[in-house]
Amino acid sequence: MSTTIEYVRFACADPEQLTAHRSRLVTLLRERYGSDFLGAHLARYEDGSLIDLILWASPEAAARAAKEMPGDPAAGEFFRLIGEVHEMRHAEVLHSTQQ
Repeated sequence: MSTTIEYVRFACADPEQLTAHRSRLVTLLRERYGSDFLGAHLARYEDGSLIDLILWASPEAAARAAKEMPGDPAAGEFFRLIGEVHEMRHAEVLHSTQQ
């Protein structure tokens, strides 16, 4: 099992509203995936596009969530606000550190 980063870069017409629904999404990820969900960061690039970085305990957990969550009605408010997805990838974490 290797820690995996899910990287999604996308457009959003209303980042403030998306951010308001983000807490519910994170709560759902914790409830549904338990210890497989390790954390998440949402950020905005200078061009206005957003990036979502989610840390998973394994590539299997990342793949499962990527398949299940976009169609989950409980997460619908968050996913309805996402516009064009520019890129979505999973990457194996080779090294990590925290302050």
